[in-house]
This record gives sequence, structure tokens and C-alpha cells, in this order.
Amino acid sequence: MAGVVALAVAASSIDAQTAGSKQATERLPLSPVILVERPGVVREFSADPQQVAQMVDHALLKLTSAQDIATAWKRLGITPQDVVGIKITTAGGPALCTHQPLVQAICAGLELAGVPASQIIIWDKFQDKMRPAGYALRASRGAYPAIESVVPANYYDPSVFYRNDMAGNLIWGDFMFNQSLNMYDPVSNQIVCRSYFTKFVTQTCTKLINVPVLTDNQFVGISGCMSSLALGSVDNNRRFQGPPTYGTPAIDDILDRDFIRQKVVVHILDALVAQCAGGPSFNPQFCESWGALYVGRDPVAIDSLVLPKLEQMRRTMNVPPIGNTANYIQMANFYSLGTTDRRRIQLVRIP
Repeated sequence: MAGVVALAVAASSIDAQTAGSKQATERLPLSPVILVERPGVVREFSADPQQVAQMVDHALLKLTSAQDIATAWKRLGITPQDVVGIKITTAGGPALCTHQPLVQAICAGLELAGVPASQIIIWDKFQDKMRPAGYALRASRGAYPAIESVVPANYYDPSVFYRNDMAGNLIWGDFMFNQSLNMYDPVSNQIVCRSYFTKFVTQTCTKLINVPVLTDNQFVGISGCMSSLALGSVDNNRRFQGPPTYGTPAIDDILDRDFIRQKVVVHILDALVAQCAGGPSFNPQFCESWGALYVGRDPVAIDSLVLPKLEQMRRTMNVPPIGNTANYIQMANFYSLGTTDRRRIQLVRIP
């Protein structure tokens, strides 16, 4: 009889703990992600500008519960005094880059919120990738925002860097590449273990909007919100891409900086065209026109939602899974960069 009572007490205790855990989960703040899908918006890798603008605006209105797009951007933290950097992705060339109508719609919304075009900078890392993708560099003039690159201008901040013990061979485009240093002395070894941040994220821009394109990435699993922003923000990053780490935990470490946490106001994942294999370069054999945008403030939640969809595409096309090469997404929970817990992700679908 005593054993039965003990079991009953134990079961009651477990039930209470489960209920308490469930209540605690329900009390945690949710990470809303707005998914806008219009499969017909893309034809031959080109997106319809009017529909894309509607998709962006509808998503931001839903995300912020605003009545107009100017208010939506203001609720995200944008002010007329801000210098706003729009981080795009151009590694996949003209067919697999951040779509220009999407960037144009963002710029239009920012101007409605009072940000002059002269205070908007569209940027990516390499000029030689940006120009073929349709983003030729230009200075800000009139109603046109600036388009700038980190390289070849060597636009890095010499005082801010990420360091870990993985040494890398410096190549053209890295901040310290042209410095006359002996690569074998102790000082130099510290240098090749550093990844310098671009001034776009440390100094120039007061707010950041991350607009990556969705593709797999053989070196870091996927090119989603997290990896695109992290790898685009630092140099000397080949050392932690590919085996054995595939960007874990380097991508989490890079994003775990106050100047990134506090400046990024929203992530808009361009899944108008998605690629499940062969990335980050363009490979039409593995592309599909999803006609989708994922919009939210939590990059971890967005990446955790799209990863299974890419895996499903790969299974359909008989491609091996991405698997553990994207472990930094799960690791981000421990950095409080966002959540992969589906109970905390509020996915809202709108047409």
C-alpha cells in the first residue's frame, strides 16, 4: 500500500512539474514570423515589382500591427535620424540574389517613415559579386540611396574583431592581407585568428535590415538570416566554414555583439526563389520558385522554419541531407539570439 501511495505522489509531482513547465512555456514571449506566399510572383527568376511591394508591406503591417507602412517602420525602431544599412546577398548572381523589387519596396517604406534616400546604404561584401547581380556601386544622389561594398574598399574597422583559435590563410579582401607580417611569428598568429568587422555594422549604420536570399550552403548548411549576416559582416571567415565546424559556434559568436543585436530591426528572407543544393552559387537544377517572404525580428526562428523545407526539397531531388552542417541554428538558443522552439514561434501566414 505504501508503494502505491509513493507512486501516486510521484505521478502527482510529475504532473505538477509538467503543468508548471507548460505554463512557463506559455508565459515566454513568442517570436512572430510572417510568411507571405504568392507562387505566381516569380517568372523566369524575375519578380513582379508591384506584387513584391504588396507582400513586403502586408508582412510589416501584420508584424507590427500598424495601420500604415510608415508607422510600421517606426514601430520597428526606424527614425528620420537613422542611417539605415540594407544588407543584401549577391553571391548567387543575378538569378539567385536579393531581388531588386524587394529592396526598392524597403527603400520606399523607409522614405515614408522619414528616412532620406541619402541616409540609406544598400551593401554587400564584394563589389565583383554585386555588379553582375545588378547592384553596381554608386554614391547617394537625389532620390537614390547609395550602393556600397566592403571590398575592395577594405571597409573594415581595425578596432573591432572576432577572435577564435582557428587560424586562417589571409587572402585578397581580408583586412590584414597586404600588411607586411611574418605569418609565423606570435603576433601574426593572433592576426590570422582574427576576423575584422566591417564599419557598416560597427560605425556607419545606426540601424540594419537583413535581406538574405534562401539557398543551401555547402560550407555552413544554409544561407539564411544568420549565416548571411554573420559572414557578410567579417573578413577571414573561410577558416570556420566547412569541416569540421561548419560555422558552429563562430556564426553565433559573431552575431552575439551588442552593435548587431541592437541595430538589426528586421530580417526579410527572400525565398521568392529558393535553392536546395549547389549553393551558395546558382544552380538552376535545384531551384524552385517559392514566391515567399519570411519576415520577423528573430533570425533563428526564420532559419529553423526554412531548414526543414530545404531538407524536404533535397529528399525529393535525391540529394543528401543538410543535417549537422547547420548546427549553429540550434546552438543559437544558448546565446539567446532567438528560438528554434516551435511552441514559441508564432508563424502567421498571409496571402
